[in-house]
Amino acid sequence: MAKYQFGSLFRRLLLLIKRDFGRKMIALFFALLLYFYVHNEVRSTPQKVDNVPVDIVLPQELMDVDPKPQFVTLEIKSNREAAVSASLLRGRVEVDYNRYIPGKPYVVSLKTENFRAPLGIRVIGVDPGEIALNLQQRMSRDVPVRVTFSNRLSPDYKSSLASCIPSTVRVTGPEQLVRDLKSVSTQPVPLSESVTEGFEYVARLDAPNGTAISPEKVTCQIDVEKNYEQRTFQSLPVQLLTQSGGKPLKTEFLGPARVEVTVRGLSGSVAALVPAEVRPYLDISHIDKPGIYEVSAGCYVRGDGLDVKEIRPAQIKIKITE
Repeated sequence: MAKYQFGSLFRRLLLLIKRDFGRKMIALFFALLLYFYVHNEVRSTPQKVDNVPVDIVLPQELMDVDPKPQFVTLEIKSNREAAVSASLLRGRVEVDYNRYIPGKPYVVSLKTENFRAPLGIRVIGVDPGEIALNLQQRMSRDVPVRVTFSNRLSPDYKSSLASCIPSTVRVTGPEQLVRDLKSVSTQPVPLSESVTEGFEYVARLDAPNGTAISPEKVTCQIDVEKNYEQRTFQSLPVQLLTQSGGKPLKTEFLGPARVEVTVRGLSGSVAALVPAEVRPYLDISHIDKPGIYEVSAGCYVRGDGLDVKEIRPAQIKIKITE
């Protein structure tokens, strides 16, 4: 009899469970969810986590003029016994291009839903709640290439840029920076005193901060040629070259006894000259009679590869008497 009553009770219980089974399972799910939520709230105590990173997602049309990592402090609740590490948390917020106003800071509002956290951790506060960004329109423009050099050639040689391929490059970056950019410099092309002829060099470009350059390298054709310079020596005394062994004659300058001499030659040799090595003269060795003469000035210069380009005055009057 007892066995029969137990079986009847079991069948009625089973029938009760099967009746409207779906709704009962949904109700059970939410009951468990509510239980765990209340359980977590009761057990967990708020804590603050510093240096939580925030990723700022920009639209293609905008650039951050002052890009830097962004960090905030989060207030969280956790059912974990140990302190929560910042590495478990991360924020992500997107910039709305339609809210961008040129020339004004863009303020990003941070909300708890912008942060992801592992199961058992809930974000309940963000400090600071806003981040101000300095944004500008993205701009691309072709900019000329400027070649720079390191070290020097020998003083007797000079370099000049024959060509640069390409001569302009495409620079992409914040509008204000790219618009005002006059040129893009290469990393220094190496020179030395042993270089005496032209050469070709592939140089990498130095991109201004916050910009991208395409291409990143250019081919430079450098011309090297001899470096000639001129130098003028002022008020040099004129020497007289007379006939040796002849009848002695008296000479008198009827004009200036000093001249100005311009010397031309390789830069190193010209720079090393001192006035005592530049000696202007009048050759009167062929004159053997008294009179007034106008004689062309000459000049001796000590050093190889040096030429006298000009003597002023070129003609000097002298008076010769017995």
